[in-house]
Parts: sequence; structure tokens; C-alpha cells
Amino acid sequence: MLDFSTRKLAVTNLMMLTVSVLWGVAWPVGRLLATDLLDFPFTVMFLRYSFAVPIVFAWMWLKEGNVTPKTGDWKALVIMAFTSVFLYQIGYMYGMQKTAASDASLVIGFNPIFVAILSVLMLSHKLTSKSSLGILLSFSGILLIFLVSPNVDIPIRERLIGNSLIMFGAFAYAIYVIVMRQYVLDSGHLSPLSLIAWVSLIGWFFFIPFVLVETPWDRSWSDNEWLLIGYLGILSTALSYVFFAIGIEVIGANRASSFVNVVPVFGILSSWWWINEELGLIQLVSFVLIYFGVRMVNTQPPEGLKTAK
Repeated sequence: MLDFSTRKLAVTNLMMLTVSVLWGVAWPVGRLLATDLLDFPFTVMFLRYSFAVPIVFAWMWLKEGNVTPKTGDWKALVIMAFTSVFLYQIGYMYGMQKTAASDASLVIGFNPIFVAILSVLMLSHKLTSKSSLGILLSFSGILLIFLVSPNVDIPIRERLIGNSLIMFGAFAYAIYVIVMRQYVLDSGHLSPLSLIAWVSLIGWFFFIPFVLVETPWDRSWSDNEWLLIGYLGILSTALSYVFFAIGIEVIGANRASSFVNVVPVFGILSSWWWINEELGLIQLVSFVLIYFGVRMVNTQPPEGLKTAK
């Protein structure tokens, strides 16, 4: 019979695998919503976080109580919200209007490479020859999916624009990661869970002016559209955030983050099975190049704040 710690570890690993699946399936869901609701991208973003924010806050209150930011936290929180919620969602939704979901799930894998590059500029990160080779490998994988994607039913010009928008989202999220690391290194008092809750709430407010322009109340929304938006908000955002926070607590940030590396596998397979996108060898080669490139970059030693000389 398994002891409690072993069962807890097994359950946590299952939760992290669930997060990988939920985030992978979010790519074909995003493609369906983006192409169906071309005139309402900001409304989709707004509704996604309208579902997610109450759940994340409820979990924070249950676990940590009524945690509120201090005065010195707000600048970092606003930057994190603007990049990880507002700008990332813009890249995600507009990118999904143009490119294949399976391609996008691979392109977003370049995010850790952007983090590594920005860490050199903003933190005390030194690129080793191994990590430089990893960046080159990952970039080769991205270039491959940009130029020779098997999803040729989408015109290459549209795919290039869409993939570039996904890259923009990955870059915006990398800025968020760097600012969050700076916040933690500066001894910020918010936990990862409370940080996510407040960043999500602040980011939700950024969408409101654009939703007012789109006037979504003039449109009749189908049950299927509500289900897909609910999936993004409840499962892919709120539940996944909660599970990921638990994973960090139980197995540590590095091991929890390693599950993110397999998200493209579920993104590609679910896009092939659900929305009939192409499944080809190019995607496998691209995934291998990006995966091992990121693994090499992640061998970097932990960074500290860059200090003035």
C-alpha cells in the first residue's frame, strides 16, 4: 500500500499532466473561437477572465485568506497584468485567426528562449555555449514550422502573420516572467497564487474599453460558444492556474514547469483529432528541436538581479 507522501506525489503529477492536456486542447478551442468570432476578440478575452478570476480568488481566499497587495507591489502587478494577460491574449486571439492551432502550440514553445534572452539584459544571466546552442536549436524548430508547416490549407502569408502574432504573445509573456522574477528577487510578499489572482484581475480591467467598442450584447451567443469560452476560462485558466500552484508547492517550480514542455504534443494531437488539422513529420522534427533547445537553455544557473557596476 502506498504511503501518504507517495500518493500525494502521484496525485500531483497527475494534476500537472492534466494541466498539460488542458493547455494543449486550448489551442484548437482558441482556433474555433477566433475564426467564429472575428469581430469579438476582446470580448472572448474579457469573458475568459470573467470566468477565471472569481475561481482563482476563491482558491486564494481559501488557502491564504484575504491577501491584498502593498503599495510597492502595484507597479509590478500592472506591468505583469499588461504583458501576461492583455498583450499575451491579443497575440493568442489574433494569431489564432490566422494560423493553425497545432503550429501555434509549437511556436509558443519559444517563450523560454525569450525569457533566457531577456534575462541576459535585465538579470544577471550569462549565456553559456550550451544555452546558446539551445537557442539556435529552438529557433531552427520555429523556423521550420513557419516555412514548411503541413497545414498548407491555410495560405502561407496568413500562417506567417498568425505565427508572428503568437511569437509576439510569447515575447509579452516572457516580459511578465522577468518582471515576476525581479519581484520575487526583490522579496515581494505575494505568493505565486495571490500574484496570479491579482494579475488576472488587473488584466481583466484592460479589456473593458475594447469590449464596449465591440458591443457584444447586440449579438446572439450560441451555447457552443459559451462552452468553449467556459473551457478557456474555467479549465484552461482557473483550474490550470490552481493545479500549477499546487504543483509548485509539492514538486517544485522546475519539475512543475517541465510538464509545460509537452503541451505542444497535446496541442498537435487535439488539433488533428478535433478540427482536422494536418499531422506531419515536420511537426515532430520541430517539436524535438524546440524541446531539446529549451532543455539546454534551462541548464543555466539561477539568476539574480543585475547590479550596477
